[in-house]
Amino acid sequence: MEDAGHWTWILAAIAACVGTIMGLLSLINPRWGASVVRLAPDPRWKGGWAEFRASYGGALVLLHGAVLLTLAMSFQAGAGAVMGASFAASCYWLGMAIGRIVSIIADREKETATGYNIGGVAFELVLAGALGSPFLAHLGG
Repeated sequence: MEDAGHWTWILAAIAACVGTIMGLLSLINPRWGASVVRLAPDPRWKGGWAEFRASYGGALVLLHGAVLLTLAMSFQAGAGAVMGASFAASCYWLGMAIGRIVSIIADREKETATGYNIGGVAFELVLAGALGSPFLAHLGG
């Protein structure tokens, strides 16, 4: 790992740890995940808590865990694996930010332009940038 890549891999590792912790918290306590995303299971249908454990728990743990695993095994997997895994996780968070921005604009009448959503966009962009930094640094030379 060259000097330019070193700090980007650390940044991606920190962001992947944040995502993994968020996933673990949602997996262990789906009410926590529901409160973060400000959603609740529909009481008309059974099994809604499983969705929080799956979508915000297991999926986040494994997505970010894959980044951590490729970083830990980079001596075997190589820089390409790190860039690929972190790029995929970066796209996830970038997609979240794009969706939230679209909602802030398109759903204005539903009062989506809140401090929570603006903060959410900032958080999502920071994680997208941090996770994408190994890939972006590679593009830069």
